[in-house]
Amino acid sequence: MASRKPIGVILTETTTRNAKCQLYEQAERGKVSEGKFLLIESSGRKILCRIGSLLPQNEFYTPGDAWTEARRKRWSIPQQVARRYEISDLDLLGEMGGGGGLKEISIPPYPGDEVFEIKIPEDMSTIFGVDQKEPGIIWYGSLIGYEKAPTPLTIENLPMHMAIFGVTGSGKSYSMGALIEKLALIKKGENKYFSFPMLIIDANGDYLDYVDYFIENEEFGATSNITRYVFPNSPDAKVKKECVEPVGVSLNHLLEHDLAELIVQYYTGGQKNELQITGIEQVIERMESEGDIEKGDYQRIFMDDSVFKKALTRLDKLKGEQTIHYTTASAIRRGLEKFKKDIEDDNRLLSTKPQLDYDFIDRITKNREIAIIDFSVSGAPGVSPRLKQILVAYLSSILLQRFTEYKISEELGERYLLFIMEEAQNYCPNLKEYDIGYSLAREKLAHIATQGRKFGLCLCLISQRPSFVDQTVLSMCNTFFVHRISERDVSYVRRVTGGLSLSLDRKLTTLDQGNAVAAGQLIKFPFPLLIKIPPRLVPATRGKTRVLESFKV
Repeated sequence: MASRKPIGVILTETTTRNAKCQLYEQAERGKVSEGKFLLIESSGRKILCRIGSLLPQNEFYTPGDAWTEARRKRWSIPQQVARRYEISDLDLLGEMGGGGGLKEISIPPYPGDEVFEIKIPEDMSTIFGVDQKEPGIIWYGSLIGYEKAPTPLTIENLPMHMAIFGVTGSGKSYSMGALIEKLALIKKGENKYFSFPMLIIDANGDYLDYVDYFIENEEFGATSNITRYVFPNSPDAKVKKECVEPVGVSLNHLLEHDLAELIVQYYTGGQKNELQITGIEQVIERMESEGDIEKGDYQRIFMDDSVFKKALTRLDKLKGEQTIHYTTASAIRRGLEKFKKDIEDDNRLLSTKPQLDYDFIDRITKNREIAIIDFSVSGAPGVSPRLKQILVAYLSSILLQRFTEYKISEELGERYLLFIMEEAQNYCPNLKEYDIGYSLAREKLAHIATQGRKFGLCLCLISQRPSFVDQTVLSMCNTFFVHRISERDVSYVRRVTGGLSLSLDRKLTTLDQGNAVAAGQLIKFPFPLLIKIPPRLVPATRGKTRVLESFKV
């Protein structure tokens, strides 16, 4: 380890989590700062710690002391004879072992133990237990106060799901973009790189800069292709544009029960009426048995008007046979009509090619592509939030089904995908906190959160208001990047991250733009870190305001 010099000494009342240090004179007055890493040497042990706060002390500047009147009159005070010193609160992070990395501290440091500076860039492998040339490691951003000390992220833990939080303007989308750039160029070996496949629900067009970059440069990291998918009614879908495709879906990839459930929830606004779901299943089964449709060809029901009329006829017959109650049948009819009108008649999601289907999933995972579903006003003009939820629910269903098949099929082989979701509270809302009025995709996303990690399907949830995101889904996330958040969300973030040190906890509402608290299993460090997000290769141009230049004078 690089040479070190002592800068302070441990005082009494230490624990295995916190300690107080009195700084030596040469380290006072700004020579060290909050967030700086230090090393405590204690009985042959080396304990890594971080400065949580600095508390300058001066006995002649204590409220109500003998010098109160002198300060009041602005008289000269003999400061040279006052006891002056600085105390530092230290967060103890872990005990450094010989093999690199940190282990849990079981014995606290002792009063009198000296505290040393540590040169983070030179000692990276000793601290993190990983070499900068090691494959499968992403070096992301830098530790606050150390420009040349990036944070190691291990892609092996990406399937454990992650979340990025931050109020508007805090840098969360920029942070995700910087991470996308790193995931598009992962080191596998000497001069060998690959890109992690990604599917992005882009709520506001924040990631369309990557499409433009790919078109202009004909490359982006090791990614083979980047495609932007827009709704058929988008102006960009009506003209042939490079790397732009319209959105189409295939109901034939859904299980019969999942389709029936989707139709009912779309009609009810998220409620699952089991009688209606069973009734739709009976209609489909009767149509298949009577030869109205081929088995599993659900697409024809809503694309072919004559077949749809047969579906309504079958529904009436089942009602006449008293197999389906008349009130349930009436609700089913309205649900089928609304589903057909919104999905196909008005938005042509079924008749549009190419489709977001199994072939789509196979292609982006095999070729390691990036697919961006554009939900912005240009990519989805006039599209209701409910219809966007339907698309997310549909994608969640077929992703989980296909990844289950990847896992059990030797022919298809094991695959991975990062499913990134901006404005996650709109698709998996915590209905107790965020009354969006309907929730069509929440249950499907909960299935991915609880089961997807076993199959290589990774979630990344991005939200301004973490407390608005479903707790079940969020509880499955094991990595967090927390930018500046609202005071109302602090306790929620503290709970889902498993707890933060007091020094980091109090920074959550005041973090500078581009700074974040990083915690969890993706990070090769057992404690939360305060990091600065790296500059992006592709500048972020979307969403920038031009107020001054827009006004002509």
